[in-house]
Parts: sequence; C-alpha cells; structure tokens
Amino acid sequence: MPPFELLILDCDGVVVDSEPITMRVLVEMLNELGAFIEPEEANRRFIGTTFDRTCELIEDLLGAPMPRDFVRSYRDRSFAALEAELKPVQGIEAALDRIAIPYCIASNGPHVKMRKTLGVTALLPRFEGRMFSSADVERGKPFPDLFLFAARHFGVPADACLVIEDSASGIAAAHAAGMSVYGFAARTPDEALLAAGAHKVFSQMAELPGLVSGSR
Repeated sequence: MPPFELLILDCDGVVVDSEPITMRVLVEMLNELGAFIEPEEANRRFIGTTFDRTCELIEDLLGAPMPRDFVRSYRDRSFAALEAELKPVQGIEAALDRIAIPYCIASNGPHVKMRKTLGVTALLPRFEGRMFSSADVERGKPFPDLFLFAARHFGVPADACLVIEDSASGIAAAHAAGMSVYGFAARTPDEALLAAGAHKVFSQMAELPGLVSGSR
C-alpha cells in the first residue's frame, strides 16, 4: 500500500509537554476543595477527555456542582503555569522538519488552549490554519468526528491518515474513524497504549519520520 497522505497529531502530550503541568494544577485545585486525588488517578480519569467531560467528572468526584469560579480560576492558573514552564515535546521540531506529507493537530482541547500552548512553545506558525478542536464538531474523542473533520479539510481518505495519540480515548477515536494510529509512549506506558488498540508504539520523536514514511 502507498505511504500515508496525512499525519494527524494530538496536541497535549504529543506536540507540547503540557499534561504534567495542567494536571498538577487541577490536582492542587481539587485538593483545595477537599476532593483529595492522587496524580496517577487524575491522569486516569481526565487525560484525553474533552473539557466539558472533565467538568462532569469533577462534579462526580465532588458530589456537588463546581464552585462558580472554578473554570475561570483553573484557566488562569493553568495558563500561568504553562506560560512559565511549558516546553515542546522533545524532538518534535526536528521530526516535523523531516516529514514531507501534510500534518495537523486534532485535540479535544479548545482553540484558545491550543493557541496558548503552541504560542508559548513557538510552534504556532507550524500549525496556523491546521488546528482542529472538539469544539469544531458535534462529538469529541473517543468519537471519530474530529479526525474525520480534519481528514475532510485536507481531502484525504480516512484510511490514508496516520494518527499519533497518547491516550486511550484518542486511540479509540482513530479506530472509529478507520485510521491507522500509533501510540506515543513518552509518558504513557507502552502496554496501556497497545491495550487501547495502538497499531505501533514509539517513545522518541526521532522515530516519527520513519514511521510516517513507512507503508500502511
């Protein structure tokens, strides 16, 4: 079969190393409300979900509605932490320089967050006009809508797309879209990504160009 025609990248954890930062802020805020949760449990519950779904899960955890200013405070605190600490995923810039096919980002996060994280890391020019959010479609990951929306934008059939994901919900979305999906295991265990259905797993971005140029 011919090589892939479109590379679709998740943002958080694949392009920018944001998840440890934003999850730390969220855990701190939940602990302040008396909903004590360990970082590992927070990762399991929240990574890969849409923000709306995260809010629902937080209210389940609290057993009550979130405080009225919780979302605003979380945005302010997480954006301040990202501004101070965020870096690109190691090796992503060099990898993108070696990739010949079109590439884009498809994230469950909102556009404002993508623009913040990509701006802080100086990656925004690489993705300007090629960022897709769950806000653009009816259903975010684990449903296929977002990936199919990105593929339609580029006029590429689903089976010619390669998705790079680091969460079970993203892998499920790629499968539902009929796309190939590889798991990025820099912070997620290989076995978790394989169990979720990743076709291959890799842990260094230096491997990505070779994976993209390989056969489907």
